[in-house]
Amino acid sequence: MNDQPGPRPLSEGEQTLISVTAAAVGVLGLIGFVISFATVMDAAKPTFGPLAFLLPLGVDLGIGVFSALDIVLARLDMRVRWLRFIPWTLTAVTVYLNVAAYATAPGGPNWFAVVAHAILPGLWVVAVEIGTHAVRKRANLANSSRRLDSIRVSRWLLSPVPTFALWRRMVLWEVRSYPEALNRERERILAKTDLQDRYGRLWQFKASRRERALYKLGELAPAGAPVQAEAVRLTPPVPPSTPKRPALTAAPARKSSSRKPRKTTRSAIAPSEVDDLMPLGWQVAADHDARGVTLTRDRLRDAVRQTGRSISTDRAGALLARLRTEAGPAAENAEQEAA
Repeated sequence: MNDQPGPRPLSEGEQTLISVTAAAVGVLGLIGFVISFATVMDAAKPTFGPLAFLLPLGVDLGIGVFSALDIVLARLDMRVRWLRFIPWTLTAVTVYLNVAAYATAPGGPNWFAVVAHAILPGLWVVAVEIGTHAVRKRANLANSSRRLDSIRVSRWLLSPVPTFALWRRMVLWEVRSYPEALNRERERILAKTDLQDRYGRLWQFKASRRERALYKLGELAPAGAPVQAEAVRLTPPVPPSTPKRPALTAAPARKSSSRKPRKTTRSAIAPSEVDDLMPLGWQVAADHDARGVTLTRDRLRDAVRQTGRSISTDRAGALLARLRTEAGPAAENAEQEAA
């Protein structure tokens, strides 16, 4: 549904003014046609003979036809941009046919006749172009949802290179609203700053390929920004600080009478050893669940490391097993509300 307002209805006085202006433009074109007709017909008699009258008639009629066609297509929002060059070209032709005899006279060019025969066709094409521009602007107001907002000229003058980059992203990302493009540009700069703070000046080489791709697509949200449906948060939220449990002192091992060779086997990590990571694990799990992404051991490990916490692959597996066996805070709150 289009929320953009349509063009304001014309008042009765404005409609009358438009009708009078259109009639005046028509009279202007008729005067130019009459003067141009006789001049061009006389100049074309040596070449066309009895059919000389068809040359000015066809050229001047072509100017009116293609100008009217340009206005109609602009009103229907179907304008062909190169169509405007046809009446311009025909106007240049009729101006040349009008002034050629006076500009190449044996006694020298008659500048009064040259200007007098060139001014009326020129005024006609200028009036038609202004009318076409007005009709096109009003048609664009009715179809503003398909129109790309323009950027102020002052911004182009003060900051041409960043403004061109902003306009390029508006075209590539199909962002038609200028304020929305500015908001996405701010988020892009903040996301770039976060990447630089994390990976340093060579972040483009050190960041993961997924982060670089999301940044290029404009879907990488900066830290602390609300995550939209199409955006991905750069840094998961840091969990609130929890008091650390005192470390348990292991009992001294008994001395055995006979020494046996030790085996270099890797002991498994119990789920009880990841208590300090549980609050962060619940937030990571909730973030993946909201995005519809299956939480795996490697994804859990990478998400925890992105917050600045260190975690091994084995601890990530133990944390994942703990998350799958216990109910999260959201589920506990839901059960309490139901009770």
